Order: sequence, then C-alpha cells, then structure tokens
Amino acid sequence: MTFTERLQTKINKNNSPVLLGLDPRPEMLPQDCFKSNGRSDSETAEAFLNFGIRLIDALESHIGAIKPQIAFYEALGLHGLKAYQQTIEYARNKDVLVIADIKRGDIGTTAEAYAQAHLGPLEGDGKGPFEADAVTLNPWLGKDSLEPFFKRCVNKGKGVYLLLHTSNPGSKDLQETALKNNSELYEHLAQLILKWQSELNQNPTNIGVVLGATYPEQLLKMNTLLGPTPLLIPGYGAQGGSGKDLAFLFNNKKLGPHLINASRSLTYAYMEYETSLEEGAIKAVIKMKTDLLRRSS
Repeated sequence: MTFTERLQTKINKNNSPVLLGLDPRPEMLPQDCFKSNGRSDSETAEAFLNFGIRLIDALESHIGAIKPQIAFYEALGLHGLKAYQQTIEYARNKDVLVIADIKRGDIGTTAEAYAQAHLGPLEGDGKGPFEADAVTLNPWLGKDSLEPFFKRCVNKGKGVYLLLHTSNPGSKDLQETALKNNSELYEHLAQLILKWQSELNQNPTNIGVVLGATYPEQLLKMNTLLGPTPLLIPGYGAQGGSGKDLAFLFNNKKLGPHLINASRSLTYAYMEYETSLEEGAIKAVIKMKTDLLRRSS
C-alpha cells in the first residue's frame, strides 16, 4: 500500500483526522517525564522520548498519524536526534504513521541525501537513520529539489507534504504576492503541484500540501482546486483555527485523507485539565474530534 492508502485506512479505522504534533518543550513537560531533577541535554532528551512514547500509547487509537517536529530535538544536539530517532521507530513499530516535520528544501545531491536520511535509500532493503512514512518539504526551490522525494513516493510508497499556504501571519509576505494574471503566488504553486501529481500518475496521489486553518478562505479555494489532494492543516487549536473553519472537509460523512494538526492543545492539555499527561491528551483529542466531526453527522 502507498502512504496515502495506508493513511486513509488508519483514518477510517480510528474515525479520526487528528494529526498529533509532537513539539516537546522542556519547560512545558510534566515533571514525571524526567527521571531526575537534572536538565542536561541528555536528561532532557530522555524526557522527550518518554513524552513521545506516553502520548503515542495514549492516543494511537484516536489519531490518524503523528508529526514530530525535528527542530525541538535538534536543539538538544546528538542526544535530541537520538530521542527523535527512537520516537519515530517506536511509533512505526506500533503501526502508527509518522509524518516527519523537517521542511527540507535543497537541490541536487543535497536533496538526495535528505531524502535518503528521512525516507530511506531508493534501492534495496536498507533503512534511513530517521526514516518516516512521509515528510514536509519546502517547494520554493522548484521541482529538482523535490524529485528525490517524489521517486520515493513511487518506489517506496512514501508521502510528501509541500508547503503551499501556511498558518503563520508572515505567510502573506511571499505566498500571496500578486501576479500579472491576477492570481497569487501560492495559486501558481498549486497549479505546479497538480502538474507534478499528474507526472507521477499515482492514484491516489502521495503528494499532499500544507494549508493553514488560520486562512479559511484560501483553504477552501485550494481544496476545490486540488481535488483529492491530501491536506495537512496546521493552525487548529492554539493558533486559532476551529472546527467551523474546517466543516466543509467533513460534511459528506466520509473522511478523506486529510489531517488536522494539533500540538500544544493536545500535548499540554494536562495543564488545563490538571491531570496526567495521558488523561489530559485523551480528553483534548476527544473534544477535538467532536468539534471536527459533529458537523458531518
């Protein structure tokens, strides 16, 4: 099965489009994630791993996939990258799909090296050191920066999500630049993505896009243009996106291969509910699913 087929199967099984974002922040982790009072890089990395494992165990039947953000792990150096690697391995061994939030974008042999590290070697049975099921990519260097990843969509059943219109306020600075044909730059990129999907000729496509929930007008427009393209939608919860902004995705009583990401609102819900890490996350994910899916009933 390809990535998108496996994702659709998982979403259907768990009746959930929720994407669990793992953004571990040392100052926000519950104390019982740490084995001691120390906060060295190695001790914090161990807490990151404990944090991820506990959330995966608690939420695996409530989510479609997880999305660990590599930057938080990289901040701890080699100890953090080891925790990142072990978190990914733990999830995949439990048949939890992993979308690695790496946002890479480069050309030539550099792009090939990134693809090998995060999606595995193109040939043979070897594994990449950080191999995930899919990755996020910055497409603004053009098609040649993406081709090594596209090849793995075809040959290894992997997936990619291309940044199209992101959830941050500064996304307008570049992505909404007006073009001479009265369209905007992100719309031009959307047309290129459709072309790239057609060239790969995969049904369903394994080239998805990232569209922010904080821009519902653009999200609706791109969903119409891109048809069955898998969407990864950040911005729900702590960034201000809500179920009403996403209702059109779930109004036909059939969940598509779309994922709504939530990080802080799930992983640190224990603070709001004044309970354990696991109990807080479960309460928050059930509330999120109700908010998203009640509109499809």
